[in-house]
Amino acid sequence: MSLAISCCCGCSQPLRTLIAVGDEQKEQAVYVRQEQARFKALLRDIHRGRLLPGLRQERVLARYGEPVLREGKTFLYRDPVAFFDTPKVYLEFDETDLLSSIKVVTDEKP
Repeated sequence: MSLAISCCCGCSQPLRTLIAVGDEQKEQAVYVRQEQARFKALLRDIHRGRLLPGLRQERVLARYGEPVLREGKTFLYRDPVAFFDTPKVYLEFDETDLLSSIKVVTDEKP
């Protein structure tokens, strides 16, 4: 059984706008979950010794996505939502775009 709702009083445009906003919010939630999963994979790979110097920049980007910040040859990765209580991962690349250093900074409270 399908239910069709029709508006004859000119409310169809606001309804379409609300539907579009709802769809966009769903897409944003999916994007955030994907970025969080990539960041978790990055941390896991670092802790398991799977991310090592010598990896090409393109491979890093393909696996972990765009960093939240690029400053020269240094990339910063962190959780896309948690700004304060999350580790920050700094990946530095050399002049040939090979990963040269990995630094994980945690803001542990005493």
